[in-house]
Amino acid sequence: MTMYVYSTDGEARGFVFETTIFGMDGAPLGRIVGPRVHRFDGAYAGEWFHQMVVDRPTARPRSLPSIPVPERKSPAPATCRRRSVAEYGNYRDAFDRLLTSPAAGALFEAAE
Repeated sequence: MTMYVYSTDGEARGFVFETTIFGMDGAPLGRIVGPRVHRFDGAYAGEWFHQMVVDRPTARPRSLPSIPVPERKSPAPATCRRRSVAEYGNYRDAFDRLLTSPAAGALFEAAE
């Protein structure tokens, strides 16, 4: 059974295989390391929280060494929308940080 990664609005944005997050099209996007989510270039993307990548104000973002990008997977089967996440701290969705380029990620980190 596929474990999906959802947005805070309830849309399926990707899926998880082992500790790797893939887009719905099977493209590798990032990895889960404990409670943190990182891109393959090592940049911090957000926190893993209730099958979502979110921005938690209490997080302690750190970069990690880069790792090779794994191979693509087959696209995930379509799934229905789940209800919006209710009262889990109202964290902002951070999934899009997995989609940014390393240069854009550096700009993002500098802006915060």
